[in-house]
This record gives sequence, structure tokens and C-alpha cells, in this order.
Amino acid sequence: TISSDNQDLIAIRLFLPENGKLEMTERKMPRRTDSIAMAETVVGEYFKEAENRPSIPGGVKLLGLYRDMKNILYIDLSDELRRNFQGDALAEYLVLKGIYESLVANVQDFQDIKVLVEGKEIETLGGHLFLKYPLKQTVLSEPRTDGAASGE
Repeated sequence: TISSDNQDLIAIRLFLPENGKLEMTERKMPRRTDSIAMAETVVGEYFKEAENRPSIPGGVKLLGLYRDMKNILYIDLSDELRRNFQGDALAEYLVLKGIYESLVANVQDFQDIKVLVEGKEIETLGGHLFLKYPLKQTVLSEPRTDGAASGE
């Protein structure tokens, strides 16, 4: 049964890795007034897509989500993010950029995003991108596809 009261639904935009780029898709979800609750919804929906997209690690659970005094949004994910990631530098970049863009499109009151795994900082997801720092600078610069290491 579909409720005729659609005013409680909101369209969220997800940016999902597909064929070497991000593709935007929309989902109708219950409206969340709290930004943390909205961010939880977005991250949950993003990782639900792993069932349909092999480019997104499967089995990832959101363990926690909070914002610090500098308005950095911390996303604590289960170790399946790291263990189930399969792909090259572009695939790693697209997963991280997809998370970042999906949150930016739907949650307005944060400055940057930091990914944690099991409550801890990790150096990298798949060995290609450094995750000790928040995501904005990493995902807003295009990845090198010529095989050259950074700093050369």
C-alpha cells in the first residue's frame, strides 16, 4: 500500500560507481529533519546498492556517524568496507567519491567527511588512496590514470 501522503517523503540522490564513472540515481525516502539521521539514511542506502553493483563493497554496516566541532562528519563503517573492496585506483576513487558526493547532495551542514573502519583511522581502502585525512581534497582532485605515482 502506498500512502497518499507523499509530503513525508523526500528524494535523496545517490552517486554510484558504474562503468568507470559515477551515475546519479534518486530514491524516495522518509524525510529526516536531523542531519545526522539523514546522513545515516544516505550511507545506508549507498551500501544497500552493493547487492546490485559489484563495484561497491558488500556487507558494509554503518557502525556510527557523528560530527565534530570543526563540522567534519565521521562515518564509522564495518571492516567489510576494506575486506570486500576489489578494484583498482579508479574503483577506489569512485567508491569514496560516491560516498562524498551522495552526502554533499543530501546533507548540507558539514565541511568534510572522514571515513573510519571499526572506529579507527585506516591508511587506505584498497592500497591506492590515503585515508588518514578527510575526503574532500582526495575526491575533488581527479585520479591519475597514466600509471604514474603521485609526487613524480
